[in-house]
Amino acid sequence: MSALAKLREPAAADRAEPRLGEASSCVAFVGDLQSHAAVTAACQARFEGFEVRDGTSRQALEWLAEAPPPKVLIVDVSDAAQPLTALLPILAALEDRTSVIAIGTVNDIALYHELVQSGVQDYLVKPVSEKLLSASLAAIEAKKQVAAAAGTADAAGQATPKLLVAVMGTRGGVGTSTVAATCAWIMAEEQKVPTTLVDLDLQYGTIALQLDIEPTRGLREMLENPGRIDSLFIRSTAAKLTDRLSVMAAEETVDDEVRYDDGAVALLFDELHRQSDCVVVDLPRTAPRVRAKVLGLATHVLLVTDMTLAGLRDAIRQLGLAQQAAPQAQLLVVANHVVGKGASLSRAEFEKALGHAVDFLLPEEAKTVQAAATTGKPLAVAAKGSKLVAQLRLVTRQLGSGEQKKAKRSLFGFAAKKRR
Repeated sequence: MSALAKLREPAAADRAEPRLGEASSCVAFVGDLQSHAAVTAACQARFEGFEVRDGTSRQALEWLAEAPPPKVLIVDVSDAAQPLTALLPILAALEDRTSVIAIGTVNDIALYHELVQSGVQDYLVKPVSEKLLSASLAAIEAKKQVAAAAGTADAAGQATPKLLVAVMGTRGGVGTSTVAATCAWIMAEEQKVPTTLVDLDLQYGTIALQLDIEPTRGLREMLENPGRIDSLFIRSTAAKLTDRLSVMAAEETVDDEVRYDDGAVALLFDELHRQSDCVVVDLPRTAPRVRAKVLGLATHVLLVTDMTLAGLRDAIRQLGLAQQAAPQAQLLVVANHVVGKGASLSRAEFEKALGHAVDFLLPEEAKTVQAAATTGKPLAVAAKGSKLVAQLRLVTRQLGSGEQKKAKRSLFGFAAKKRR
């Protein structure tokens, strides 16, 4: 008997059997002791019915021929010279409701994108930790909650889907934080949706300053130590701006590097969605790995830009990033600081060069924004009747409309179904 088989011998330690004919919540096929232990620990914390089996992609495919597909399938592809080739028949054998996590030894971003495009939910490089796998499982659960809520809203016409709105700016000064803060306020106070606003620029973010609130002391701790993330800690650290709007924003010192934990982002937003129907995130231009994680969870992405030549250059780059990292999200381009002729590119010129429509035009109202910032009041309160706020109401209405981007067919034909 192999060492791995011996480890698996006590069935109660790594196996919670489903009833006969009933699909497991999670089934994993792993080929080494370390991965087996990490997967078992992560599954025990999240699933009632799960199995961790000795094997890799070949054994997973054989098992699927005899058993009902689980809700989550974890497959070790380290035995395959071509991981994608090994996974395609597995993906073809599964139903849409099954989410697939692949684990392997090849550390290649191109392979990661190929696997995700083919329908794999996530790809983790060995050695796989319990924390990293838990974050991946949390991200799957969050996406399924969004999809389920959207389906319920379509059926009942009244339920509110879980929204995660990522607001990203092309460069400094385009008004990203103003857009994020105002949309969050309108969503909470005018559309009556429980909302959390999160400023992920922990050192240079301006949300706390704009809204005249004390910086959130626990946000950095949660992003650096995901073990601290729980509902009680979040409630104790978030600033309660109104009954329906909570804010998490920090002002950390600039001489100390913030060490974001890879697994913390998904866990944090999973927990926030238990408390709020909408989470609006002001993304930093730095911390690219954190941005990619948030974009991968987003239901909507707002790309805020001005219509200058420099804004166009950066909008092209950021648009490409958003389309690659957030294929599941509805992407809206918001042009801010729009002024008269001659001061910027025309809308037609900008759209043609960008290759994407400008969905909303926000007028230049610098004095209005400055007056609101000086008083520490939300823009939607300080300038309730302004044209700028009127346009931002339209943006927020679009976010709350329940529209989701429809999944496109993958390049891989028969395995092109999006699994969430």
